[in-house]
Amino acid sequence: MINLKKIKNKSISDIFNFISYKIDYFLTYPKKGFTRNHVDNFMYKNFSKIESDLKVLDVGAGNKPYQKYFNKCHYDTCESSEVLSQIGYIGKMNHSFYCDITKSIPRNDNYYDIIICNEVFEHISEPSDALKEIYRVLKPSGKLFLTVPQCHGLHQEPHNYFNYLSYGLEYLLKKNKFTSCKVFPLGGVYHLLGKVIQNSLNILFQKINFKLRIILYPIELIIKLVFFIIYIFLFYVDKIDTQRKWTINYGCIATK
Repeated sequence: MINLKKIKNKSISDIFNFISYKIDYFLTYPKKGFTRNHVDNFMYKNFSKIESDLKVLDVGAGNKPYQKYFNKCHYDTCESSEVLSQIGYIGKMNHSFYCDITKSIPRNDNYYDIIICNEVFEHISEPSDALKEIYRVLKPSGKLFLTVPQCHGLHQEPHNYFNYLSYGLEYLLKKNKFTSCKVFPLGGVYHLLGKVIQNSLNILFQKINFKLRIILYPIELIIKLVFFIIYIFLFYVDKIDTQRKWTINYGCIATK
């Protein structure tokens, strides 16, 4: 539902952008996008019934979307203030501490039971050093829960260094002494295709002259309605891709 108070005294472009944003949200499937849908499912599957009194570190926690799972735990979060500054982040974040995890996490050896790290390692220039430090602060038999991209475009520049393949990820984990490394694709090629189409349409319509876009918006809306149906189809047909050699993200569980 459109909130009229938010668009009062706004320019025509602001009003158009606000309304089109609301329509785009309605015509997005799955609601949080193909990428975030898989990360959310990974977290729900592993932590919806987590034990209490565990020490947990959420690396690169951002706005703490998964804090709800750890209300009964000792839950720490960290970010890099330098990276946040360089990518132009504007907002307030209240974290347990700020650090460069490739150099030092300000906790004693064998401190945490669980460390989670979602969509962060593509932004780390020295992933092996980060894994070494994560290994240090994990307790014996502690677990690292990690999601990383296989196919993802540039974002949060200039701190965007890597996409990963499953064998390379296993290599890095074993190199840094992790055992029982389980790496699995989060979705298949049809979900990846859905993500690419969504991004492609966004680029296409954003490049159209603003006045012309308003005139042609009914056509844009019809196109988006058609692709909304395609997104739903791709979401459910993805299960036929059993090999999953093309994926948006990997999920990983590694044990110290």
